[in-house]
Amino acid sequence: MRNTYFSWVVLCASMATLGCRTPSSDWNGAWKLDPAKSSYQGQVLVISITADGDYRYDEGNWSFTFPCDGKERPVGDNRTRVCVRTGVTALDITQKENGVKTRSTHDELSTDGKVFTTTVTEFRASGPIITHQTTFSRLSGSSDFTGQWRDTSYLHQHADMTLRLDNQAVHISYPNAGQHIDAPFDGVDAAVHGPNPDGMTYTARLVGRREFLYVTKRNDKVLSQGSLKLSYDGRAIIDSRSNPDRPNDKGSLVYEKK
Repeated sequence: MRNTYFSWVVLCASMATLGCRTPSSDWNGAWKLDPAKSSYQGQVLVISITADGDYRYDEGNWSFTFPCDGKERPVGDNRTRVCVRTGVTALDITQKENGVKTRSTHDELSTDGKVFTTTVTEFRASGPIITHQTTFSRLSGSSDFTGQWRDTSYLHQHADMTLRLDNQAVHISYPNAGQHIDAPFDGVDAAVHGPNPDGMTYTARLVGRREFLYVTKRNDKVLSQGSLKLSYDGRAIIDSRSNPDRPNDKGSLVYEKK
């Protein structure tokens, strides 16, 4: 018995990259989010006004500051941006590249000031126009856009997930968000494809047959880090994540196999 066990240990060590570290086939398939078992509620966006009167959007590890005075300004890489306030409750931001409009953003508050909706439209030289909408609920503040806002669209956009893994890479698809990722397990940044990825990348590292670690970034800055773990019965996946710049912004998403 001891010889059999020792032989298996030696075989597993010698074939780590071939068999023992090969992801379980239970990963593959369609998965449904169980909100009742999940603790992650979405990212928090903080909007403030700077001393110069500019708007500042801050997600902790990503921030964006801009004036909203109707003047078009260069922002680098042959790009320009202009923000126009189109009423008490709306902002319109247009970005151009080499004089051609590439993106427009419409930010609007609800009449009671408790809901903030941003609609991003991307214009491409080739391919269809892509529109992406995100809704936030107010956590703090009482007027205008300033305050803390919780992204309430995230759970809907990630309610369905499709996975396919082998010992080389992971393919992840979120149909409701229109996004997909093909990330190798060598730790190389892979682009997030779909609406409004905005320089987002995904890095994956396999640490066992039933777990891999990941890091998401925007323009090389870490947005979140975490792991996906497959249950031993192959019927559930726990996506545990945290924001390195906001220790309290963490939680988990629990998916069950369809």
